Amino acid sequence: MKGLFSKILRHGSPAEDTSPGESVSRAYVEKHIETYLGRPSLVLHEIASRYVHIDVHVINPQPGRDFYTLVTSGMSDKPMRAPKQAKGLEYAELMLCLPTDWKMKEYERMSSETWNKDWPVIWLRQLARFPHQYKTWLFWGHSVPNGDPATPFSPETKLCGWVLLEPRLASDRFKVMTSDGGRKTLFHAAVPVYKEEMDLKLSEGAERLQDLFVAHEITELVNFKRINAALKP
Repeated sequence: MKGLFSKILRHGSPAEDTSPGESVSRAYVEKHIETYLGRPSLVLHEIASRYVHIDVHVINPQPGRDFYTLVTSGMSDKPMRAPKQAKGLEYAELMLCLPTDWKMKEYERMSSETWNKDWPVIWLRQLARFPHQYKTWLFWGHSVPNGDPATPFSPETKLCGWVLLEPRLASDRFKVMTSDGGRKTLFHAAVPVYKEEMDLKLSEGAERLQDLFVAHEITELVNFKRINAALKP
């Protein structure tokens, strides 16, 4: 399946059907989060939705987890358009972690005016909506750039794209959720990356990038100033 996630995901025209429909995943996701990560202290509700309704559940720092954990619900309300050889991988949700100095209040509006502070959360929603908006899919090893060519997310960082990898800051039991009827939903970590890391992934594979991240202790905990694994010897 290597060829399924060796490219950068680009898109054409959005799908015409923009109706989000009824959320069928939220109750399952909330229970799953509470079981394996802790009770969310905050849910960042989406005010206006297209394609799917994406909420972001925020778990506060706690002993042994000195960071915020953010998990989506709603991405798995509808199946993604996965290729035939990826049958059973049509449902997914996303997560990432933010440092303790990140602040967000319930019902606070995230927009272009707050982009420099909120881009990880805004992008988490965009990534969760992406496969439904453009009739594609997201899976381990897929990368999505911030524009084409990719540009930094904010003046504070040179991070400019995303790669989906296996969560490293969550237990193995969290990584797969089984709903009634046996439907499985995978939880992918959205990891912000530098251009050189995206290029390395495309040339040498997602496994190589993941190995470098493990070696340099890079995880889904967003660090605006972290080292660039592709430039380290």
